[in-house]
Amino acid sequence: MLAVFDLDETLIHGDSSQLFTHFLRAEGIDTMPDANARDSAFMAAYHAGKMDLEDYMAFSLEPLRGWHRSEVAELVERFVALEILPRALAVGRERVDWHRRQGHDVLIISATGEHLVAPIGHALSIDDSIGVQIEWQEDTLTGAIGPRRPFRDGKVDALKQWLADRTATPERVWFYSDSHNDLPLLQHVDHPVAMNPDPILRAHAQAERWPIYVDEKARG
Repeated sequence: MLAVFDLDETLIHGDSSQLFTHFLRAEGIDTMPDANARDSAFMAAYHAGKMDLEDYMAFSLEPLRGWHRSEVAELVERFVALEILPRALAVGRERVDWHRRQGHDVLIISATGEHLVAPIGHALSIDDSIGVQIEWQEDTLTGAIGPRRPFRDGKVDALKQWLADRTATPERVWFYSDSHNDLPLLQHVDHPVAMNPDPILRAHAQAERWPIYVDEKARG
């Protein structure tokens, strides 16, 4: 059995990519004068289901282009401790713990860059994760992304590849998400679950009689 969780507004309150760009600006690392306006425009496009993932990742990675892998890791570790762990959602933790008590494997799939997803997962005691593939050249961040892009239909492809690389196939798969952007994967798994759903996903979940969980801290 396998329980798959989205990250943002499912396991943590907020958008991890956006929180990281805010963190970079607060640290004086991101000094692009139009960063706030561009960030807001990208988030609006995401919620409308129209975001260009490659454009967004190029924007979000630009301040770190040329950084060494160890420098990025150190910065992200501090970000996770300061900004992410205080935003962990209790209901998400309860569902992770429930699946673990049943002996189920747990996996995060997120459209956030893997340089953030993996450390956040580890901090939440979830070791298996899939994020947008980040490209490095001799341990230096290039600012480009690779072919693994778990966004919308790409999450289905990413899960299929992850399962293909394992020796055993789970009998049943759950997927928890807050976003209508994840409807392709929600419709693909055995047990779709709406977690703190946006209005479009909530309406769909109600029509399909999917379980709905809400954490009072989410979207607050």
